Order: sequence, then C-alpha cells, then structure tokens
Amino acid sequence: MITVRKLKLTIIGTDEERKQGYKFIRDSQYAQYRGLNLAMSILSSAYLESDRNIKSDIFKEAQKSLTNSNPIFDNIEFGTGIDTKSAITQRVKKDFKTALKNGLAKGERSINNYKREYPLLTRGRNLKFQYKDDDIIIKWVNGIQFKVVLGSGKIKENEIELQHILHKIINKEYKVGQSSLKFDKHNNLILNLNLDIPYDNSKNEIVEGRTVGVDLGIKYPAYVCLNDDTYKREHIGSVDDFLRIREQMQSRRRKLQHDLKFNKGGKGRKKKLQALDRLKDKEKNFATTYNHIISKNVVEFAKKHNCEYINMEKLTKDGFNNTILRNWSYYQLQQYIKYKAEREEIKVRYVDPAYTSQTCARCGHIDKENRQTQEKFKCTVCGFELNADHNAAINIARSDKYIK
Repeated sequence: MITVRKLKLTIIGTDEERKQGYKFIRDSQYAQYRGLNLAMSILSSAYLESDRNIKSDIFKEAQKSLTNSNPIFDNIEFGTGIDTKSAITQRVKKDFKTALKNGLAKGERSINNYKREYPLLTRGRNLKFQYKDDDIIIKWVNGIQFKVVLGSGKIKENEIELQHILHKIINKEYKVGQSSLKFDKHNNLILNLNLDIPYDNSKNEIVEGRTVGVDLGIKYPAYVCLNDDTYKREHIGSVDDFLRIREQMQSRRRKLQHDLKFNKGGKGRKKKLQALDRLKDKEKNFATTYNHIISKNVVEFAKKHNCEYINMEKLTKDGFNNTILRNWSYYQLQQYIKYKAEREEIKVRYVDPAYTSQTCARCGHIDKENRQTQEKFKCTVCGFELNADHNAAINIARSDKYIK
C-alpha cells in the first residue's frame, strides 16, 4: 500500500549552517522548476508539431531525447547529490501521460505548467532515518540533517501513529519512495514522505466480547490473559533484561565521567565527551525501542486469539511511583499498544486500576493481604492461589469499570 505522510522538519546546526541549508533547498527547488518547464516544453512542442500524434517519429524522438544528458540542463545548477535530472525526466513523462489520459487530446485540459514553489523531488534512498536522543533525525544530501518536529505538550494519537510509522522506517519494515520537500504558507519546511507499507489482508474472525487484559508490572513489563479462557496467558518481556542492559550502559557512562575528571583538555577529552553523548543517546532510545517490541507482542497475542477488546489500567503520563517504571515510561507503552491495536481494528478500553492486584479473580474478595509477595497471590477467604500478575490480568480483562 502506497501512502503519503507529511512531516514538519527543521535543519540541525548553527544559525549559519541552517541558513545555508534552507538556501540550498530553495536554490535546488528553483533549478528543478526551470528544468521541469524546459523538459515539458520539449514534449509539448513535439506533440503540437506532430499534430497531436504521439505515435509520430517526431514525438517519439522527443521522448527519447529527454534524458539526463539533454543540453537543456547544461546551464542549470542543480543541487549537489539530489539527482534532480532523473527526477525531472521521469516526472515530466509521467505527467504528460496522465494529461493525455485526462483529456489533453480533446482539449479538455492543458499541458502542465510547473510553478516555482513546486516541491523539490528527492529519492527515498537519500532520506536516512535514525534516532538521536529523544528525537528522530533524517540525514539527507550535501551533509544536511533534519530533525522531525513531532509537536509539544500532550501526546496526541496522530503523533503516536507518526512515531510508530517512523519506527517502522528505521527498522526497515516500511520502504521510503520518492518524496518531496516544500515550504508551506507559514514558511515551515515540510517533507511529503512517500511510503510503501506492506498490506496484511489476513483478518481473523473476531470473537464477540473476547478481551485480553494487560497488567503492567515490575517483573514482567506486560502480563496478558483472556477474559473467557484464563489459561491462555503470556508474560511479555522481562525487567531483568531491561535492567541488565541499562545498568551496563550506566556503568560505562560512570566510567567515562570518571575518566573525564582526569582529562582536562585536548583531543582525548573531546573523544570521551563524544562517546558519552553517544551512550546517552543509546540509553534513551533503548526504552523506546523496547516499548515498541512489547506493544507489538501484546497486540499479536490479541490478534492470535481473535480478541475484540484490549483492557488496560488507566495510567497518567507520570506512570507508576517507581523509579524503574518511571524511567521505562509505561505511559508510552500504553500509547503504543493503543495505536497498534487500532490499526488491527481491536478496541482499547481503560479500566479503573483500583484493587486489581488485591482482588481475588475467583471469589472477588478484596484484601491487601491477598497479595503476599510481588509474585504470589493467595486469597485470604477462598484460598485461591495464582501468580500475582496473572490474577491482576484476569481482573483487568473482566473489569467493567471503564474510564475515558
């Protein structure tokens, strides 16, 4: 499936570097505008000269001559590395063909006349997406780097969707096609991102009312269980994996910081500072990437069991009052689950988190003594014993205390 997403960009660098970057784009856009109209004039002249006969030798020869080496391009200074000539010849031939189909021969439409603000075409392979700190950047031609502007303040659903798409691009799951850059009426730089998204037409039949409950915990990032078949459950991820990798990163960071105390200047200090910055980037990106993996597996579990709903506890952006969970951003994990579930037409509902970990999934008795340890649950009334996260997931799956 081919689709287009609009991204707001800003150029990374000093004021002078940004100024030169924007100038490079505008100059390249102007050069492309000149090339497009000159190329179209070759086809349109041949078309009129041949009395609108596209099968004539005159028109065929004009089409054949429209290559990168055509002399019309000799006096145009195109942007370095953009491959504008190829983009122009392909675009003009395609647009002329489209005009013919839409009534050019009958006089129902005119030959294309490209405006100066026509978006600057760029190959998908020249747009290299990657994470940097909490940002997503794009490396482009001529040493220019963009930062994707995702907005500020409260996270919105369309922003979560966009983050998900960009993550798929970085992981090479989505292919970037020929895209374009333009300036909008507010002078913001916009990337019209052309994507080829694999289409999955394998839709399972939904079991009406079937719900998977998702308990977010400390030992397991997510514990999932069905409401109508509690033996079907799964724990996803491990806090041990998260902490082991994060502690390794923090240990390396502490060592670099310690070394910097004894290195006051010179190239050695500069290299260590660069290494420290890279390590901070990796540490921040790790939690985001891990949340993508966990959320994907939660939704896959729901798909596998033909669920109509996913129930989760309502969390605030601050998440749990726990250092591990706060650093991990379980709020972000919930947002990723919600977005990915809705793409699969699975509805997400939020339930009241009160007492889900203290309520017996068998008899409904509520008592804080029911949860004897972090992992063990034993009801003080009926004696029901179960893994504590499993018990909580059942309660969440069966809860009807919905919160908007």
